[in-house]
Amino acid sequence: MLGIAIILGCSNTFTGKIAVKGNEPFTYLVLVTDSGDMKITGPLANKLREHFQGRRVTVKGSIVKEGKGFMLLPELEVTEIVHDGE
Repeated sequence: MLGIAIILGCSNTFTGKIAVKGNEPFTYLVLVTDSGDMKITGPLANKLREHFQGRRVTVKGSIVKEGKGFMLLPELEVTEIVHDGE
């Protein structure tokens, strides 16, 4: 684990840069934070991918799946965009 404190199901705010990682056709959206990457899921994932890629944002959400090792990232279900970097 990359130093991200994981408390499953607890809603919190997270700040980082939105990035798409992986290779086509297996890309995935992540929030790149100072503590490590988190895979983004949830109802706002498409909006974040389409409009906020490369931008620093603050989002609210819950860790819904714990990451194990460097290949399986923690999954962050984003429920709100708190600050969009503008």
